[in-house]
Amino acid sequence: MANEILQKIDEFGEAVSQMRKANDESIAEMKKGNEGRAKELEIKSDSWNKKIDELLKVTSALNKENEAQKTRIEILEALSDRPKGTPAEQLEQKHAQTWVKYLRSGFKDSALESEVKGFEKQIKANEVLSGTALQGGNAVPKIVSEAIDKLVLKLSDILPEVNNVTTGSPDYNELVTIAGANGGWSSETGTRSQSRAANLRKVTITHGELYAFPRASNWSLQDLFFDVLGWLTQDAADTFAVSISTAIHAGTGSSQPTGMTNSAPTNVDDYASPMRAAAVFEYIATASSPITTEPNLDDLIDLQMAVRRPYQPNAKWAMNSVTMGKLRQKKDTAGQYLWQPSVQAGLPDLLLGKPVIVWEDMANYAGSAIPIAYGDFRRAYTFARIGVMSMIRDDVTVPGFTNFLLAQRAGGIPRNNDSVKFLKQIAS
Repeated sequence: MANEILQKIDEFGEAVSQMRKANDESIAEMKKGNEGRAKELEIKSDSWNKKIDELLKVTSALNKENEAQKTRIEILEALSDRPKGTPAEQLEQKHAQTWVKYLRSGFKDSALESEVKGFEKQIKANEVLSGTALQGGNAVPKIVSEAIDKLVLKLSDILPEVNNVTTGSPDYNELVTIAGANGGWSSETGTRSQSRAANLRKVTITHGELYAFPRASNWSLQDLFFDVLGWLTQDAADTFAVSISTAIHAGTGSSQPTGMTNSAPTNVDDYASPMRAAAVFEYIATASSPITTEPNLDDLIDLQMAVRRPYQPNAKWAMNSVTMGKLRQKKDTAGQYLWQPSVQAGLPDLLLGKPVIVWEDMANYAGSAIPIAYGDFRRAYTFARIGVMSMIRDDVTVPGFTNFLLAQRAGGIPRNNDSVKFLKQIAS
């Protein structure tokens, strides 16, 4: 897997080099007046650009599979018979090992059940595991739940960018200062006053139960060579990642997080009177651009500059892969591509100097659509995991198969609606 990823990275670097070479030659020929040759080279450059898009998708898929494989290996190492780590970590390993045996028994072995519950009591006493399992379910061992959470972060492009917290209560809230108090100048004995009244806003997450419902045949579960934990964590993580990303974008707030676009963005500026509601973000109109085609350079600059300076250092773009593909073909007035692909592993591609998040829940570009966002997403949104993950095993409903209901209470809420702006394809 690693060698295949390195091979694709090498191919990507070569494609970027060829694309830039063809584009530079096209610009040079255009300056000489050789329009025919310039057009040939431009087509060649665009062809390499499409190759870059294909390699990006392949490399991204390989990276995700590589991370999943690493997670599976970490679980197997944690469940090995060789105790390691601190006494608390060894206790968690023993809990997970026994829990897997209990899982394969269909949660019907009373001796294993007693052993699992004994470990859970010890862990709670050591304050390693907080909260309790949902009624009627079994608490998922910390090793396994952390592996699922880790894999979700790798699979979701937007979740790692927002503020992630863990809490034992669904009443989690934050105090956020919007248009805060500031100062000025004064003499030694002069008065000091706030030139702008502070606006301390309290935001409270809306929440629900995030669940995954994978199914396996009973024969596969009885096969000791079937990696039940690897399959279970991968399936749950895939489901959780999609559900969370969708909720952060447009969650209704009813038994689920409140999404960033659940309340339609408006064109009301920051600090306007009256201020926008806490969950309402501002949109920037594409104005004179054709509103049914992809945004142009001026639109992107307008959106970027609409985000105030305090939020610029950690700002990023967000869009789906369709919009990203079109913007990759955009050039400035000098004929250079706006998008600067990175040929070094670990360094992001840059658009107008800022990284890009591929957020598939964003809309495609179209009239009245909101296809692009820009800003500091960590300050814009909080996602909270509540309590511990639980699992119910059901081998009765579908004969010959076993359903696993993995559940985790979770919630989310926009926290600072000044820190991210959306681009809306509308005249004003």
